[in-house]
Amino acid sequence: MAAAAAPWTPGLRPVAVSGDRAQSWVGSRRKPMKRASRLAVPLLALAVAGCAKIDEIRASPEYKQAKDYAIIAKDTITDTARKTEARAARYLADKEVLKTFKDSSNHGEAELLVVLHRAGIGGDAGSARGKIPDKGPNKGRGSVTPPAAPPRLPDNTPPPSLPEQYQGTFRWPLDAGIVSSEYGERWGKMHKGIDIAADIDEPVFAIADGVVLYSDDGLRGYGNVVILRHDRDMTTFYAHNSALKVKQGEHVTKGQLIALLGSTGHSTGPHTHFEIRVGDKPMNPRSLLPPSKQFQAAAQERVLACSDSCGPSRASNLP
Repeated sequence: MAAAAAPWTPGLRPVAVSGDRAQSWVGSRRKPMKRASRLAVPLLALAVAGCAKIDEIRASPEYKQAKDYAIIAKDTITDTARKTEARAARYLADKEVLKTFKDSSNHGEAELLVVLHRAGIGGDAGSARGKIPDKGPNKGRGSVTPPAAPPRLPDNTPPPSLPEQYQGTFRWPLDAGIVSSEYGERWGKMHKGIDIAADIDEPVFAIADGVVLYSDDGLRGYGNVVILRHDRDMTTFYAHNSALKVKQGEHVTKGQLIALLGSTGHSTGPHTHFEIRVGDKPMNPRSLLPPSKQFQAAAQERVLACSDSCGPSRASNLP
């Protein structure tokens, strides 16, 4: 008599065995295990080959050279930071002398406005037909047409490489120095920037990405000056340099070297006269520059000094 068929269970399959052995059930999950065992060997082989490949890469001259360059770069950055800290400490120790290094008189506003207006920044650019004094040995003996400025674009549209409005961050124009003169009233007139004193040839950097609008010495009082344009309306000025490292029309990035600090133009000693303008109107640079322990110290001293002589109400309004 035929044996009754065993009930079927999902996931299991019956296996018939001849002879006296009883019928057994084998789970179908044994198949993935067999597949895994078949894959284990090639995967292990791949892992061994991968390790061998990594060892081969590490042994290559290119890898060793790249590693050496990385070490050199790290050492260079560390060394640069160490030197900057040393200069900052020395400037702080010599701050009383450095505070005497500033503009010796006001700058030529009319010539500066010619450059801005001809570039379509502020004012009526179409009517900007002023002239800028000669530079070099003929300075003051006549006037010449202003150095070629970027052509005015319709509706004061910024050059294609510039944004409509700059959205990035800012940095200080110097890594080390002493603020010798703040933004605000000075000698009965408006000081339209801040003066930062340091050694001659201290590096001067772009505070943000931009395009060089002007790089020359044809603006009265400014000496060797760089003007950068950052968007439709914002420009920055770096004056009294000993050397200029960029040319008109060149694109610069934030932190790029653009000049070396000097004492050219109307100056009592080596310093950078730094301005920020929106349109053709100056604004306090400290309102955009990030807080700085070193540069903030000078402002704090000015507040304390003013507290004694001009009262707390006016001192609280100082930068």
